[in-house]
Amino acid sequence: MRALLVTAVLGLAIAGCQRAPALAPAASAPIEIVGSLTARLKAEGDQLMKQLRYDEAAVKYQTALNEAPSDIPIRFALAVALSHTARRAETVEQFRFVMQRGTPGSAEVKTAYEWLANAGELEASESAPVAAIPESSPTSDPKKGRVLGKIRWNDIDPYTKRIAIKVSLIGDDVQTRDVRMGRPDFKIGRIYEFRNVPPDAYRLVAEAGGTPMWDLKVEVPAEKDTTLDLNESNATVAKDFTPRSD
Repeated sequence: MRALLVTAVLGLAIAGCQRAPALAPAASAPIEIVGSLTARLKAEGDQLMKQLRYDEAAVKYQTALNEAPSDIPIRFALAVALSHTARRAETVEQFRFVMQRGTPGSAEVKTAYEWLANAGELEASESAPVAAIPESSPTSDPKKGRVLGKIRWNDIDPYTKRIAIKVSLIGDDVQTRDVRMGRPDFKIGRIYEFRNVPPDAYRLVAEAGGTPMWDLKVEVPAEKDTTLDLNESNATVAKDFTPRSD
């Protein structure tokens, strides 16, 4: 089934990403679905894809993803299903997630990169294949943690207004006082991420155009992801603040 999805999206990339290619209808006979809830939802989504019922398939994949948010094949399947609908912004978001966090060199990552490139949705730092998987270092330490989250602010749409956010992770304990990670080019509406973070206490600070917007404490455990979204509810500025890039 994964080969079928990859083929479909490759066809979409060649066609310029404006319309999804038609797939041959499959028989609507029920299939035997076994396994976990996530596996059953994925299988049901696959069956709906065969029947060209893309919106319904997307619902199944999204529900499965809620059960297993780090599952790249399910997220890729969701992106493919969405690419056959008018939900472009969601399609871009899901393909970008796959491109950034999928296994380097995998069919999913390559296809996601090609789709985004043909759709004109690659950012400057993603303009080359190596940039499509910037966090793919083979020296990743499994004993360290990862900090990530979505940056949101009011109704700012990242596809019509790109606001750069400088996000830094600063050690807040004796053991990590020399640890400082940061990037100046995260965007509102996108996901920020720091990998290989030594487990300990940190401050997560973020600013737009020189104005501090967030300053939060975060505990990073070993071998786990720590999700901390940045939005109006935990900001240090008023909710009606208008962020601007430098």
